[in-house]
Amino acid sequence: MNEPTYLPLLNSIAVNEAKGQILLDAWAKATKDESLAAALRFVAIREGEHAMAFTKRMCELGHAVCEEKAYQVFKDFDSLVACVKSNISDGEKVARLQGRRGNEERKDPFTSFFNDTSIDPQTGELLGRYIAEERDSGRRLKAEYDRVCGTMQSSGSELAELRACVEELRMEVAKLKGIRSVA
Repeated sequence: MNEPTYLPLLNSIAVNEAKGQILLDAWAKATKDESLAAALRFVAIREGEHAMAFTKRMCELGHAVCEEKAYQVFKDFDSLVACVKSNISDGEKVARLQGRRGNEERKDPFTSFFNDTSIDPQTGELLGRYIAEERDSGRRLKAEYDRVCGTMQSSGSELAELRACVEELRMEVAKLKGIRSVA
C-alpha cells in the first residue's frame, strides 16, 4: 500500500502543536496576568491534545512522527521559549511573537488542508475538528493579546455609539457652561 500523501501535513501538525503547548505553558507560568494565563493554559491544553491526536493517527496509519521532516513553524523555538519565560512585559512578548509573522495580512493557513482528495474520513474528521479549534484558539488569544496591549478593535456600531455619547456629553457641558455664565 502506498504511503498517504497527507502524512507530511499530519506530521507537521503533531510536531508544531507539541511545541505550541510547551511555549504557551511556559508563558502561562511566567505571567502575572491571570486572565491571560487562563487563556494560555486553555489553548496549551488544546495544543497538547492536538499533538497527541495527530501522533495517534499517524501511528494508526503505520507511521511515526519525525521532527526532522516536519515543516517548522517555530524556527527560533528555544529563543521564543526563553522570551516568554523572561520577565519582560506580556505586551513585549505579544509583539515578539507577532513580529515573527511580519506586518502582512495573515491568510487563513487552513484553506488548503482539504485539497488532497485522498484524505480518509477518519483523518478528515480529525482535521475538521482541529481547524475549528485552532480558529477558536486564535480568537481567544487575539482577544487577550488586544486586551494586554490595549488595542481592542471597536466595531463601527460601537464607535458610532461612543461618538453619540461624546456628543451628548459635549452638549451637557455646554449647558452647564451656559448656566454658570448666567449666574
